[in-house]
Amino acid sequence: MTIRTIQVGDIEMAFRWDGVPDAPVIMMAHAMGTSHRIWDSQISALSERYSILRYDWRGHGATDAPEGPYTLSQFEADAVGLMDALGLETVNWVGISTGGMIGQGLAVNHPTRISTLTLCNTTSQASPWYRGWVAERQDVVRRDGMVPVWEMTKNLWFTDVFVAAGSPAYHAVREVFVATQVPGYLGGTSAVADLAYQDHLHLIACPARVIAAGADPVTPLDHSEAIRDRIKGAELTVIEGQRHFSNVEAPDEFNEALLAGLEQMIS
Repeated sequence: MTIRTIQVGDIEMAFRWDGVPDAPVIMMAHAMGTSHRIWDSQISALSERYSILRYDWRGHGATDAPEGPYTLSQFEADAVGLMDALGLETVNWVGISTGGMIGQGLAVNHPTRISTLTLCNTTSQASPWYRGWVAERQDVVRRDGMVPVWEMTKNLWFTDVFVAAGSPAYHAVREVFVATQVPGYLGGTSAVADLAYQDHLHLIACPARVIAAGADPVTPLDHSEAIRDRIKGAELTVIEGQRHFSNVEAPDEFNEALLAGLEQMIS
């Protein structure tokens, strides 16, 4: 199915469906500076048994990018608004990076809407280093646009070998990143700089799985361990040797972990 848009609050939000109609719904949320396309390598693995809803959150992809700053509460409200607009009472949430942050907020603040939670290469608490990292990139974007920020970020997201190889999957992520509207990137990064869910994770009651990349410099392994330790019953799978976008660079290993967790959690 092609990308569609629907009015959600003050924005037109882009979304698409894949997979099997009337199957359990997997709602997938992307990372900063990307779009629903970050999940392209997961769709074939999921599409035979699940109904897959991907969307572009505020400021990204084909969704509107109003002037910010944005907030994580706003991202949560947008996600709930999309569910309401599509008639979805609950979903099985899969989020990577910022998409995982949104998922944590939903599971804490809108628990009746999240059946299961899969958090990939994400964190629950903004550190001083993280806020500085965000501010540095915001300064570059304001001055020079998105391309130099890609150059600053690509080797944090992918291994050096993958960057040097320049595969179609690599270039697909780059294409989306450099096309991200500046207000959307600035608004979104302002939201994550205020991330503070760690002390609330014990409130999450739904089944949860965490997937981490063992060599991720953006959200290091101890961040995923902290999430696992604070959500009762959560389990952690580590994909060794990978950086932030292990789902793109190592899709087979990532998909195996993702499917195993979903099958275990969804009855």
